[in-house]
Amino acid sequence: MKIKRVLRLVMVLPLVLAELTTGALASERVNARAAVMIDASTGQVLYEQNANQKLPVASISKLLTVAVVHDELKQRIITANTRVNVSADVAAIASDPAYSTIGVQEGQSYTVRELLNAAMVKSADGATLALAEADGSDLEEFNLKMDQKAKEIGLRNFTIVNPVGLTNGDLKGLKLGQYANDTENEMTAKDAALLARYLVQAYPELLQVTAQKNAKFYIAKDKTVKADNLNKMLPGEQYAVPGVKIDGLKTGTSAAAGPSFVSTGVYRGHRVITVVLHANGDGGDARFAATRQLYNRLKGMKTEQITLPRWLHRQWVANGTQRSVAIRPQQVSVWGDKPIKNYSLAVRLNRHGQNGKILAPVRADEKIGELEVASHGVKTIDNEPLTYSLYSSEQVPLGNFWQRLWH
Repeated sequence: MKIKRVLRLVMVLPLVLAELTTGALASERVNARAAVMIDASTGQVLYEQNANQKLPVASISKLLTVAVVHDELKQRIITANTRVNVSADVAAIASDPAYSTIGVQEGQSYTVRELLNAAMVKSADGATLALAEADGSDLEEFNLKMDQKAKEIGLRNFTIVNPVGLTNGDLKGLKLGQYANDTENEMTAKDAALLARYLVQAYPELLQVTAQKNAKFYIAKDKTVKADNLNKMLPGEQYAVPGVKIDGLKTGTSAAAGPSFVSTGVYRGHRVITVVLHANGDGGDARFAATRQLYNRLKGMKTEQITLPRWLHRQWVANGTQRSVAIRPQQVSVWGDKPIKNYSLAVRLNRHGQNGKILAPVRADEKIGELEVASHGVKTIDNEPLTYSLYSSEQVPLGNFWQRLWH
């Protein structure tokens, strides 16, 4: 999410970076209708294929549901321990073996934490519907919150019918009259990548949930269900990619969506997000094979280091025991397969002090802002400059009265 005020714009630097080449970036397409791969931190697009076509996304929709629930948790509308009673309509879906379910039962109550685990590990439809009702919202009200959140994140081409990704008709007693029975949630691969990037940045704790290989769910007294994670790309699993530690994020499957998958993993210190919509091939595992194609492309790519000018190595501080603070990193990297002929740098600071200075006190390793790198040779998922977090390398305590006056 962007900080609006630019505090310092650096001149365009006429530096040509070494050409970034990769044998993997040939004409071979990912075996899916649409695909995207981005650097989660900077937003740089590393691969895209049919990224702007609006397509059904099935249970990938649950990522947007979680984004709304996260807001409710932050605002203390609900807590992780809030108990949610399961209605008859939700139980009718939760008990149907044709759906993804762990069997939450009518009349029982479950905590938001339990329902979130069920939604993200097992993709449980009934549990997700119950989660959407945690704050007392009905389905139509929650849809409006999802729509608003999608726009806030920056999604541009989407349709929201329900919090789970089922067709409207499959919702049984919960279906909405304004939609045809076969209507279901849709978005583009680009929007799915934007949504995943938002969650990774705003709700990093979610990855502790999605990284679980299995989880136990207490359905009722003396009844426990153990469910395996549907993500077969976690470390040690069948489609794990050597050198990439995948820890999320969400699968999705429907007749219209086909096997789809949004993943995130860390490769050589870079967090990467991939999106595969409607993978081609037999069986649900086609989405993992297509995602592996993306990660294998990544292994053939290189990065070029940009060394920041020395006068960017410190930022001014107001009201501190010293007048500036050392920052890191002093180098940033850019992915790509084309030369970057020139670029510009801009610093955006989180905490505004006096005259564009950071306000003391400053903690060591505190995030103090962002560095933005703009270039015509680089594409980002949100059409903004590449972004890199800036951190303080030292502590700057609040100064005494005379030091503050001097500053």
